Amino acid sequence: MEARVSATSRRIPALERDRQPLIRRGLYDFSDYGFSVSISLAGPFEVVPMEVSEEAAFLFLYPRKDLETGRFSLFNFHIFLKYIGSLEEFAHSRGASVKNIALEDTRVLGVPAKIYRRTISMAALFEGVPQVIDLIGGRPDLVVVDSHVYFEHRHAHAYSGMLHEPGNDQAYEQLRTTLFAGIRLVH
Repeated sequence: MEARVSATSRRIPALERDRQPLIRRGLYDFSDYGFSVSISLAGPFEVVPMEVSEEAAFLFLYPRKDLETGRFSLFNFHIFLKYIGSLEEFAHSRGASVKNIALEDTRVLGVPAKIYRRTISMAALFEGVPQVIDLIGGRPDLVVVDSHVYFEHRHAHAYSGMLHEPGNDQAYEQLRTTLFAGIRLVH
């Protein structure tokens, strides 16, 4: 079965992923990873489990409105259970394009965090891992607003990213607020 969006013929392989891990977990219960996701997020987002393993839990969240119109956007939420190191080392280890990126202090989900925001082409963003561009339904030449926030919880390192085509920044920040309102950290 080929996953397609209604307004475009753009193929998004990530949407072909098996949703059974969500069902087996009582839909969105990842408490063994330190978080749960409210079922209310299934309204604004198509939730796709990318990895559920001994190492990590990794979810893609595609805004449904953009899937319907063919506009590119993607949010993610990723918990690493076995990463050892500082929050800054963790943030700078997530790829070549963030190796030296400046981080600002913030808070997310009630805990101290680090954040960055920039505009970048997908080719530069995914330098060294170009296969990710196809997986998420992007294009190397597509310029996106990229913002990631990094934090620690229960001795695990976590991040949440937001990628979207430039423009409508306020709407995407509201979607990030909606996403974080639907995630509960479990102690």
